[in-house]
Amino acid sequence: MSIPRRAALALAPPFLAAWPAGAQTQPLRMVCGSSPGSITDLIARIVQPGLARRLGQPVVVDNRPGAGGNIAAEFLARAAPDGHTIMAISGGIMTLNPYLYRDLPFDPVRDIRLVSRTTAGGFLLAVPASTGVTDVDGLIAHLRRKGDASNYGSPGIGFAMHIGAEVFLNAIGAKATHVPYRGSAAAINALAAGEIDFLFDSRGPLLPQLQSGVVRVIANGGLLPDLAYPDLPRLSDRYPEVVVQSWTAIVAPANLPDPLLHRLDDATRETLEEPETAARLRVVGNGPAYLGPDAFKTFFAEERTRAARGVELAGIRPQ
Repeated sequence: MSIPRRAALALAPPFLAAWPAGAQTQPLRMVCGSSPGSITDLIARIVQPGLARRLGQPVVVDNRPGAGGNIAAEFLARAAPDGHTIMAISGGIMTLNPYLYRDLPFDPVRDIRLVSRTTAGGFLLAVPASTGVTDVDGLIAHLRRKGDASNYGSPGIGFAMHIGAEVFLNAIGAKATHVPYRGSAAAINALAAGEIDFLFDSRGPLLPQLQSGVVRVIANGGLLPDLAYPDLPRLSDRYPEVVVQSWTAIVAPANLPDPLLHRLDDATRETLEEPETAARLRVVGNGPAYLGPDAFKTFFAEERTRAARGVELAGIRPQ
């Protein structure tokens, strides 16, 4: 017995009934602005199965690396707002890139609609164990003793870790020379060798040196407790303006209709609530840190303000 289309839609699960006709069989493209194996790519692939189940359609991760994520973000911004294209995006593309690139091919406020924040976590403030510094007060005293010889490292100019370090130095009233390296591994090796006095970076890249005891973490730059070091002091508790963190999100083209936005958000939230998905995200680095569209919008505005101030303190000019 055949069921009329109207009746079939009435019987369908709510997330299917809200999707455009034919969307259930058309793959959903989830664009990613970084290469396969990157943190954002891994997060996209972890949430991919849950989204596919809940949306009732295949979800395909589409890696479009280059230009600091701008290539993928521009592709998203130009995509039709029909629920067939979303993006797994990292926070820096949305908050830092507008201040780092002179001719940005998209406007994150005008061209992109916020769906759900997926993960978030702080960069950790780390020091060489050989200095004997065990807390922030000890680092402040150490920098003041060294004076003009003080320095810090980062994976490169314009990275969140570079900009966050300048915000931190401004808050504690200290100065140090920035030493940019080619990636986190080189910067952390320099820290372990005592060539630099401190840096901010993620727990994952720091872990080998932490386990060997040559590097020590003394503070958490994020607003959420660190998964591995939940008792680590948060810099924002002492210096509210110092927030050095990373986050990822699901976003869509700007004019995505509200019903599709809410279905994507529901699917993302329910996927992040799955114990297996949450556990896999915690292994990658930051665990689930869901925010729905309204709360995400507030968070995004705060992050943009922090980014603008940090770039100004770092003295970076758009390229």
